[in-house]
Amino acid sequence: MSPYRDPDGAPITEEEASGLGIDTPMNRRAFLDAAGRLGLSAFAASALYPTFLAACGRTLEEPSGQGFGADVGTGDTINIGVISIYSGVGAFVGQLVKLGAELAVEQINKHGVHIPLVEEGSPYLSFEAYQRQTDGGVLGGKKLALIQRDDNLSAQTAVSALQELITKFDIKGVIFAGLLDDIFACKKLVQQYNIPAIACYSDLYSTDNLFPDSDYRQVFQIFPPDIWATEVLADYAIADRGYSRFAFIGDNTAIGNQGRRMVEQALADRGHDLATAEQYNVGDTDMTAQMLRIRSTGCHAVYLWGLAGDTAHGLQNIEALGGGYVDRDAALGGGWHPQILGFPGGAAERTFAELAGPAAKTGTVSTWYVGGIGYIPQFQGGVELFRQRWGQSPTGGENNPADSVFLLAKAFEDAGTVEPARVIDTLERTSIHFSSVTPHAFAPNRHISLTKDDIVGVTLERGKAVPTRPSYELGTEFEVFHPPGYIGPTHFARLNMEANAAKYPELMRVFYEEGYGTQCTKVPDDTVPWGFRLTNDCKIH
Repeated sequence: MSPYRDPDGAPITEEEASGLGIDTPMNRRAFLDAAGRLGLSAFAASALYPTFLAACGRTLEEPSGQGFGADVGTGDTINIGVISIYSGVGAFVGQLVKLGAELAVEQINKHGVHIPLVEEGSPYLSFEAYQRQTDGGVLGGKKLALIQRDDNLSAQTAVSALQELITKFDIKGVIFAGLLDDIFACKKLVQQYNIPAIACYSDLYSTDNLFPDSDYRQVFQIFPPDIWATEVLADYAIADRGYSRFAFIGDNTAIGNQGRRMVEQALADRGHDLATAEQYNVGDTDMTAQMLRIRSTGCHAVYLWGLAGDTAHGLQNIEALGGGYVDRDAALGGGWHPQILGFPGGAAERTFAELAGPAAKTGTVSTWYVGGIGYIPQFQGGVELFRQRWGQSPTGGENNPADSVFLLAKAFEDAGTVEPARVIDTLERTSIHFSSVTPHAFAPNRHISLTKDDIVGVTLERGKAVPTRPSYELGTEFEVFHPPGYIGPTHFARLNMEANAAKYPELMRVFYEEGYGTQCTKVPDDTVPWGFRLTNDCKIH
């Protein structure tokens, strides 16, 4: 009998379920194929997969109106080009780009690029004050226009599109939000015309294809790279938990293969290696053979690298073998109860807990980034602007194209010109704060807008704290943000805490003092502003 049901509870096929946006193997395979071609980081995959599911069975409206037609961007206007996917299996990406980038252009043209803070020194933006500003545009009131083009899942099409954007529309910047190969195929043109470019979702950093490791100085990246996730998890597993034996299991796509390479690199840099590395096919429900081989290593932790549905299947297979995670002592003990270190696109997604049921254990750990934690009420201003404009809440991923537009606009304004060399020089020193919790900021020797200090921990909680000694409490988000009885990932405060607090002292002070995130184990300490430190005495996390 089919495990899938329609909204009325009637059995349906996998194909029918896929069309309804249910997390099926068919949808996972389609998304992972698109994700691999897009070069998505794990963080981007996590943000975009819910949108992909929501778009299943629907197509993007025919490109028309502002941003697509041949008559936009004429006159005294600064044109920004966008190359994305507006048709076929990747059309959900184009929808995100259209909504996010067009909102940003509208806001800048009405209110400018400078969003004031609530008060000096505050980490909060005042969107009310921003909406009252009437000096719109940049460079003395010039308006922005988007010229959007479809790459049709072809890097060569992207090259032709960029040629048109340059020669016909005289674009002053370009946002790449399509195939990863688009960025490389367009390199000759981008460098010939010295066009400032933002990589909206792709991860060039992890493969050393971002300046200064590459000569592609025109390109800037705004999503955190996968390598940081594997490094922060390795630090936690080795230094905090005391683990020394590790195993890996990932899917048979580029995401799984790249994940294995980066996990091996992170562990090797810390004097460790993988006892075994296993692979599964996307959609596999039976991973018994792989898990038996993993169990034979007696590993303390398992890196589980796949989307939410496959992560759930992996956990159910571990549970069926009696290996469900209990706590650190059990993980280090004689039996096999490894802690799960998960792919952000799987274990940082609520869906994996819903699908895995009881096999999803409290203490499963993954990563996210500070700028993506939006549950504090003061950070809902950008979300409310989105709702007012489009009549719906963002599904995830719209913030990146919006921030890409703001970055280019701020660089034009601060440079006092759209001359490419000066704009690129200025981008290297530009910081903007629009739709993310923390600013995007580059540096001359760092063309990625974040640092590893932005990575935060994520842990699974099942609606209430697990009884353990010493005890811990759930974070304030369970009172003010998550629905009653919420079972899923939430902020894990201790992982990378020192780095987070050093980079964002005022913001993290709000998190810690107001009790956000799983904070364990608390020990009073008057030497820090929030009055406590977190030790690794907690057995669960």
